[in-house]
Amino acid sequence: MKAALKYPVFYLAPAKHMVYVFWREENVTTRRQLAEANGWAGQEAVDASGRRYTIRRCREIGPVGLYGRIGPADRRTVRYDTDFEEEVRDCPLPELQEWIAREYSRSEWFREACWRNAADFRQAVYGCRSFEELARMFRCRPEEEPSIQRDLVRFLAVALVVGLVIWLLARYT
Repeated sequence: MKAALKYPVFYLAPAKHMVYVFWREENVTTRRQLAEANGWAGQEAVDASGRRYTIRRCREIGPVGLYGRIGPADRRTVRYDTDFEEEVRDCPLPELQEWIAREYSRSEWFREACWRNAADFRQAVYGCRSFEELARMFRCRPEEEPSIQRDLVRFLAVALVVGLVIWLLARYT
């Protein structure tokens, strides 16, 4: 079944005790990851409207860019399509918070994310009042993410203004 997910979407991976957050459709991966994950079959996705979907499978639909056409076959970048099971269940925010508080604190990335202890993490999770607020704990919106291109443009704009000010001061003094 194809599903029209409302973003942000939480992908729950119980085997790894992980939660992945996507703010937009990002259906690009490598062939190796798709094969290793067995198409993410059995994992669940919870969208911002509080609906829980079970992934039937993800299948490759084509290469992406130049790197998807050349290089080692297992490392090629591919676009994939996700099929969900027909059964869709409700998943209210408290239920998702409970799953995240229980599972993510056992993941290998919990300490990497700089959480001191599970109690602080649980308090932060249960303090969220919306799916979007909960999603921001794991990943900021794409427009808030660091961007080399955006930072370079800002740097050049500031450098241009400073250079112009220095040139004007030198000319009129």
